[in-house]
Amino acid sequence: MNTLHNEKRRFDRIFHDANIRLKDQNSVEIQCKLLDISLNGCLISKQQEKPLYKVSDRINVSIILADELAIKTCAHIAFIGKDGHIGLQFDEIDIDSVTTLRRLVELNMGDSLMLERNLHALGSVKDTNPD
Repeated sequence: MNTLHNEKRRFDRIFHDANIRLKDQNSVEIQCKLLDISLNGCLISKQQEKPLYKVSDRINVSIILADELAIKTCAHIAFIGKDGHIGLQFDEIDIDSVTTLRRLVELNMGDSLMLERNLHALGSVKDTNPD
């Protein structure tokens, strides 16, 4: 089992509908749909007919929540499912985006203890990641 699948047990994922813009190292940009999100990553709708990405590719991600509100992060492709859905693991995120992400997860969980458990798990993942 790959890393993101193991992380699913540590991070509660919420279902949320949003548009996503992905931009790779060559500045090629595509639009996708968000399927679910956690503090550590997200699952997005399948790629176009011809796959543009492969596992471990680093991309810039913009999750558009409203006209003036977006979560912006650098991530890597953790897995590509048989159905073409893409699992992203967040690598870098600015303070405004992480605050927005935390609030989104908090509002959709409705359980502050569960949120605290997820935040603690996120800290332990980042501490063991040498990046």
